[in-house]
Amino acid sequence: MKSVPKSNTPPGKLPPLVNREISWLSFNRRVLQEAEDSTVPVIERMRFLGIFSNNLDEFFRVRVATVRRMVTLGKTDKDYVGPKPKKLLSEIQKVVLSLQERFGQIYNQLLVELKNDHIFKIKKKDLT
Repeated sequence: MKSVPKSNTPPGKLPPLVNREISWLSFNRRVLQEAEDSTVPVIERMRFLGIFSNNLDEFFRVRVATVRRMVTLGKTDKDYVGPKPKKLLSEIQKVVLSLQERFGQIYNQLLVELKNDHIFKIKKKDLT
């Protein structure tokens, strides 16, 4: 049976909150990790890359757009907890750039693995 790691938070004190946007990016990082897992069939790993990409598109359409509006308006919701919107955008950019770089590496590796399995990515013009 695994032991639960001890918390560095003193007894009676709550652990620091993780911003929901950063938490969401951490979830999407786990999706990317599935694409990286060599025990998963290569086609499934490509599907995880697609899921990652779709998730990131939605993240920018909804969550990043909201943070940008907060920056533009110069105010936050009274219930908002976390870093200032401008700082949050900077954090999001750092995390996303790192994830996108990793995505590219995994994608290129999967193309090689697919080629080794005689599965090729071709362009529409190559079909004629």
